[in-house]
Amino acid sequence: MTINTLSGVTATAVIALSPGQPLLSADEANRLILRHGLSRDLARAVVEDAVAATIELTPEEELALIASRIQADGVASEAALEQWLAARHWSHDDLQAIATQSERLLRWSQWRFGDEVEISFLDRKLDLDRVVYSLLRVESQELAEELHQRLRGGEMSFAEAVEQFSIGLERDTHGLIGPVALSAAHPELSSRLRVGREGQLWPPFAIGELWLVLRLERQRPAQLDAATRTRLLHDLLTSWVDTQVEALLQGAPLAAVPQP
Repeated sequence: MTINTLSGVTATAVIALSPGQPLLSADEANRLILRHGLSRDLARAVVEDAVAATIELTPEEELALIASRIQADGVASEAALEQWLAARHWSHDDLQAIATQSERLLRWSQWRFGDEVEISFLDRKLDLDRVVYSLLRVESQELAEELHQRLRGGEMSFAEAVEQFSIGLERDTHGLIGPVALSAAHPELSSRLRVGREGQLWPPFAIGELWLVLRLERQRPAQLDAATRTRLLHDLLTSWVDTQVEALLQGAPLAAVPQP
């Protein structure tokens, strides 16, 4: 079958946005993918599908994941399911693949990167640790030192000092910042917060033209619990997939996916 393409040239249509309705030739589809910056997304889909295909689930597991997927969208009957699928131009095989992909990717990453999680945790602990701190910023060293002394002596609360004197955005939160990753703070702050103890109030110090007073309120050291392990596995998988995607974008063939 032939159609008039977007460029006006007759070509064999192989791309259909709606089943049974040919729209684009492969060449046109490739041109649009490149023009609109969709190459990376397409390459990622190819790699992730290849990874997911290496993991077997039991029929019971698949049914449970499919049920969870359609229930999340409020699909409550067979008739509604057929309408729901038709609206998305999905087959039942598409639904199965989509509903189970996240679980398949997680299981593959557990098999592939399970032994690397602890090393990754230690390498990234600075990014994972969280702190809550109080901060105020003023333009005068003299004022900063006066406020520091009043805070040390309990003459005013940090919130009061911030509300009356601070010129930073921390005024909107009464001086409280966080919980935030230590690595997200300015290096002059994180270097102090990393070694501080809860309740520690530092003498004023300058960053640029402003003088700061800083107090560490709470430390939330990261723990390698189930949630953190899952996050690290996801990040390791993402890094691995990124490498495969870059290879595809450079013209390399799709590498064989290691199989459990």
